[in-house]
Amino acid sequence: MTRADNSKRSFLKKVATAVGFVAAAGYFRSLISAHSDSIQAINDNSENDVSKQKKAWQQKQWVPMTDSDKQQMLDEILDNHNKHQA
Repeated sequence: MTRADNSKRSFLKKVATAVGFVAAAGYFRSLISAHSDSIQAINDNSENDVSKQKKAWQQKQWVPMTDSDKQQMLDEILDNHNKHQA
């Protein structure tokens, strides 16, 4: 009688283990699918950003600096340098 209980118990343990493995496999499959979907969303967003940046660069124009602009920028750089030296 004891052997019947042990064999039944071991069978139920094996069934429980198998169910656990199947549940874990299903969970990991959904986790991996969600991860690949998020990667696709990141790639889509990246492509949108790249196209926006290209449009922005295409709309920019080169404007030469005047001598007064250059002198003002040089003064700001030297002022900041002198502040950090003191």
